[in-house]
Amino acid sequence: MCMTLAVGLPATARAEGSALALTELRSTAQPVQTPTAEPTPEATPEPTVVEPPQPTSSKAPASTMQPTSSKAPASTAPVPEETEPVPDEAVEPVPEDDEDVSLEDDRKLSGAGSAFHRHAIGAHGGIVVIPTWILSNWLATHTNALCRGSTIGAFAADRGLAQQDGCNFYVGADYAYRFSRVLDVAASVQYQRAKVPDGLWLDKARYDGGAGNIESADYTEIELGLIAMEVDFIARAPVVITPNVEFDIGGGGGLGLGILFGGVYQTPLGTAPEGFSNGMATPGTCQTLEDLADLTRCTPRWDAANDGDMTPPDQSQLSNPNPGLFANCTATECDENDLEAFGYRQKQGGIPPVIPVVNLILSARIIIKDAVGITLNGGFNTGFYFGGGLQVFFGKSEEDEMRKKPVDEEARRRKNRRVGRI
Repeated sequence: MCMTLAVGLPATARAEGSALALTELRSTAQPVQTPTAEPTPEATPEPTVVEPPQPTSSKAPASTMQPTSSKAPASTAPVPEETEPVPDEAVEPVPEDDEDVSLEDDRKLSGAGSAFHRHAIGAHGGIVVIPTWILSNWLATHTNALCRGSTIGAFAADRGLAQQDGCNFYVGADYAYRFSRVLDVAASVQYQRAKVPDGLWLDKARYDGGAGNIESADYTEIELGLIAMEVDFIARAPVVITPNVEFDIGGGGGLGLGILFGGVYQTPLGTAPEGFSNGMATPGTCQTLEDLADLTRCTPRWDAANDGDMTPPDQSQLSNPNPGLFANCTATECDENDLEAFGYRQKQGGIPPVIPVVNLILSARIIIKDAVGITLNGGFNTGFYFGGGLQVFFGKSEEDEMRKKPVDEEARRRKNRRVGRI
């Protein structure tokens, strides 16, 4: 029957049917992996009568000569290569001349992201005072060096300050290692002068407010020096950082040892005290704490109760010979040789040769071009101090290894262009 049907159809219909059968057979077969050439349009017979059936799958190609499977082999035509995306630097607009980097960006760029010298050597110095309100906890009357002349205010006078003059200072050398841009570890050696005006000191525990206790006062001479060796840890937060100037502020603390030399010498005022002026005794002038401030009203003299062998000095041993055996004194100072002649001027032995030093620090520093540093320091160790120093930075420049936040690279590029224009 098939043969009869084939004979009865026209030649063109038979050709069309053959083409359709061939197409269905090719759609079920495996696709060719490496076709050598695409079929040319001339080799495909043109249908003239019968419309080709529409493919049921959306993946079928429009042309009858194209593979109907989605796994058709790739075309042999060259595929254009993908281009790399253009980096931001190539398309970033150039800022205007008046565009600037913010202070925060400037701090980050020149601070955490930039290298700096870690080593520094320098010198420092300043003044140191022990305030009257501290000494008044133990002394009813005393002298002091407060670096502000000889005038005594009412506040200090009410707290027993009898005389003030002079100024104590400290000088030293230091080495600093910048562990990070924030933290310094500094080692220093310094000398500190500790001297106050000579005068009559009276312990608070020996004075009950009566005139009879005035004789317990001692003529006191303080001539001390201190050599201190310290290790300090100072943290300063960068406030302003530019390529040329860095300003830091902060504080810290440290520990050390101080070696004391010199001494404290005392001579008792003596029983039944009175004054001596212009070669004559002035009885009844040494009765109050205020009188202790004037050595011509309360004048040290030889006292048998304080001399162990009770042998008085000869008048000729005194700079101003007198039968009362008074030392030769001005209002603020007595002759040291006269006090030695009494035989009981003694050096205090309760002062240790070595003392601990605890240092509390407030500090501000300016660094110029990462080469020279200028510091202002204040705080408390053996007394309240205020001073400054000069440092020179050296060594290999290194970045801050404690930096946690990355630098804004876009801001860095803006900064570099701005610096280049300058």
